[in-house]
Order: sequence, then structure tokens, then C-alpha cells
Amino acid sequence: MPPIALNLHIMKALRYITIFLAVLFQTALFLNAQDSQTAATSSGVKVAQQGNPGASAERKNSVGEKADAQNAAKNTPDVSGKMDSAYNAEGVGGAVSKLSGKAEKLSPEEIEYRKYQEEIDREAVKNAKNIRVMLREVMHHIYKQSPSTARFLAGKYMGIRLVQYVASLLALIVTFIVARYMLNFLFSRLKLFSSKSGKENFASMFLTKIQTPVNMLAWVIGIYFALVFLIKDEGAIALISRAIGVLFGLSVFWTILIICDVLFSVITKKYTEKSASATVNLLEFLRRVIKYTIILIAILSILNNCGLNVNTIIASLGIGGMALAFASQDTIANFFGSVSIIIDRPFIVGDWVKTSVCEGHVEAIGFRSTRIRTFSKTLVTIPNSTLAKEAVENFSKMPLRKVEYTIGLTYSTTPDQMDDILHDLRKAIVEIEGVDPRSGVDAEFVNFGGSSLDIVITYFTKQIDLRYYRATIRRVNLEIMRIVSAHGLSFAFPSTSVYIESDATKA
Repeated sequence: MPPIALNLHIMKALRYITIFLAVLFQTALFLNAQDSQTAATSSGVKVAQQGNPGASAERKNSVGEKADAQNAAKNTPDVSGKMDSAYNAEGVGGAVSKLSGKAEKLSPEEIEYRKYQEEIDREAVKNAKNIRVMLREVMHHIYKQSPSTARFLAGKYMGIRLVQYVASLLALIVTFIVARYMLNFLFSRLKLFSSKSGKENFASMFLTKIQTPVNMLAWVIGIYFALVFLIKDEGAIALISRAIGVLFGLSVFWTILIICDVLFSVITKKYTEKSASATVNLLEFLRRVIKYTIILIAILSILNNCGLNVNTIIASLGIGGMALAFASQDTIANFFGSVSIIIDRPFIVGDWVKTSVCEGHVEAIGFRSTRIRTFSKTLVTIPNSTLAKEAVENFSKMPLRKVEYTIGLTYSTTPDQMDDILHDLRKAIVEIEGVDPRSGVDAEFVNFGGSSLDIVITYFTKQIDLRYYRATIRRVNLEIMRIVSAHGLSFAFPSTSVYIESDATKA
């Protein structure tokens, strides 16, 4: 697949992923509101039982009473502490395990894998808490400067504090500035620096194609911070972390694919300039193998990030591989046929070949088949396993192109005239432009035909392409006509002589 088509598919996939994240965000808001309401109710009961002075100060502020500086200072840890009061007590493992809806009997390997995934989710929740700790520190600093501003930012709207909205919005604004302006400025400077020589090199091609995945990477990081500032629920955070991990992985593997394409493009261009067609075909084959390997690794990595046990999938391939091998014998045979064609190189792309099926120029050598464009411009697709087993005549490997045909002189030609004309033909043809003198020219009287004395003429052209070949034949044929005319001879053509004898006795 070309790089432009691949980029379009990736952008379409990102569009669907963005829609998924939007739905996930709305769900998380609903869960966050429910958990905050439950946490606020339980916190109110505890404050009523313990007589918390900070909570009392907050209630007084809600009915319009002013708090003094001492009560406001005691209120600060309560404002920051309530930001994380809605975390579920049962942890990520319980939140994620509820998604299955029923108990399952798991193998020891599956249990170990579930523990590994839960550990990753706990680490994601821990990182989210650390980010929110920074937000609490900012709130504490704001409170020291302006308590009224801190209390305003601590107000809740739709179950989420205003400071969380502000932090999330700032994260998106910073991401926009970085992706739209800073990265564009950086890449424009780097492109200008790399293209000083005026020639397209690896650096210029790489910088041109790498800008889109780098921008995507910046947006992934910005969206992660924006969602972490808004959402408290551990299960939602774990799911968001996995979704962000998928997008991050797509960006990384997209970058690796671009590096692979650019690297092979530069190397292929160098060998194309050197007319090393065989090496170019081998590089194209290696590029496809490496590219498909990277895509396979990316798919497995994304599945692992989504919570699927990749080890189980790989193990199942070993069991189903036998059945798959029996079902795809032709496909496997064609693949190894393509490998043998690439390695042995009986022909390469652009060669003029003749098979038992058709004759034409090789247009492409794929994993499964080879496409040959015939001289009538039709496209013939032949399985590689067939080409690997049968004889293929490669005309492009000819160093010279042979020309051989027969001319006939009339029976009125005498032996002396035949000797003279054969000598003149050899001498004249070898000096004609396009005829290779090192291979020699042959003109021999070989047969008494039905209506002519047959002369076989043989020579080789210096080049094998059709236009040059036909132009050389034209020049030789014109010279033969001149020589025959100069000797007073003529070409024979199929004719029949009828002799009528008269009977003298009857006359």
C-alpha cells in the first residue's frame, strides 16, 4: 500500500477513535457525578459525627456568612481533599472485572496475566493521582494569595469542580499552541536547514512525513492530561489510560513505518540511479516484509493494551496453524515461489520475458503472483509457484539480438554472379549502422527452392530494443536491394512455368 493511502486509513481510524473517546468521556462524566454525590453524602455524615471545623466553615460560607482567616486556613485541606474523595474503594481490579458480568474459571496463566493488567491499571491510577496532587498544590498556592478565588474555583458544576475545568481547558490550549505553532516553527526551521544543499535527502523526506504523527503524539498527551484533570473514577481512568495508550502506540508505530519507508526510498533511489534493477527489486521485497512485520507487532501491542492476552493468541496460532497450512498450501507455495524469484532473479521488474502462457514485460512481482504486461497491453497474472517451476525465457538478458531470414534469387542467376553477390552482401552488411561487426555477418547460398535460389542472411544488432532492432533491419534490407539491383539480378517469387509441346505428326 502506498504511504498516502496508508496515512488516509490511519486518519480515518483516528476519527473513529476520537468518537469513541467522546462517548467514553460522557460516560465518565455521568459516573463521576454519581460517585461525587455518594462521596459528598458520606462525607457529610462523617462531618456531622466528628464535628469537622473545616466543613462547618464551608457550610457557613454557603449561606452567605464570612469566615475569618483561621477557619479559611483550616478549610484549604478540605477543598483539596474532596477532589479525590470519589475514588472507589474496591480498586481498579474490581472495576475492570465487573465488565465481564459473570465469574469465569481461569487458568493460572490467565490469572497471572490479569494480575499483570491490574498492576498496570493501578500504576495508571497512581500517575493520575500524582497529576492531581500537583493541581492541589496549585490550589493551595492560590488560596494563600486569594482565599475567595480558591473558594470560587472549588465550586462544583455538574459534579466537577471549576478548577478541574480550568486545568483541563489549559491543557488543551497548551497542546494547541505546541502542535499548531511551536512544532510547525521547529519543523520549518529543521526543513530549511536540511534542504540547504537543494537535493532531497533522508532528513528532508523524514521531516516532511514525520510532522503529522508528532502532532498526533502531542495531542494524545494533551488529551490525557485534560481527561485526568476531569475524571476521578478509577475504572474510568484505567479505561482512558488504555485508550490513550492505544493512540500513543499508533503514533509510535506510525513514526516507525515512516522511518522505514523513507529509509528504503533513499536507498532505492541511489540504486535506481546506478541502474541496479535487481537490487531495487530485492529492496522492495525487504521493505514489504519489514513493513508487514511492524504492522503485525503494532496490532499485537494494541490488543495487549486493550486487555487481550496476546500470549494466548500466539499459542492458538500454533494449534490453528496446521489447519491453516493445509488450507493455504497454494498461498504458501506462491510465497516461497516469490522468495525464490527474488533471490535467484531469473527476471526482474521491467524485463521482457516469455512463458508458456504469455510474452511481455514484467510489471510487478508480488508475494502471491507476478503481473506481466503483454505487447497488446493486456495484463496477465501468473502465480509465483507456477513461474518458479516452469521455464521462463528472458529476452532482456540478451547481449545482442539475432536477425536471420532468407531471400531468393531467380534461377537465371549464374554461379559467378552468386559468388560475387554473396561477397558483396557480407562486406556491405557488416558496415551498416546498428550491425555488430564482432559477431560477424553470414550470407550463404543454402538451397534450391521451388522457385528461387535461397540465400540465408544472419547478423546481430548492437541493441535489443524493438525500435533499434527494426531500424537496423530496414537499413540492411535497403542495402540488399541496392546490391541485387547493381548486379543485374532480381528477386524470385513463387511462380509456375507451363510448357506446351506441339505434335509434329499431328500437324
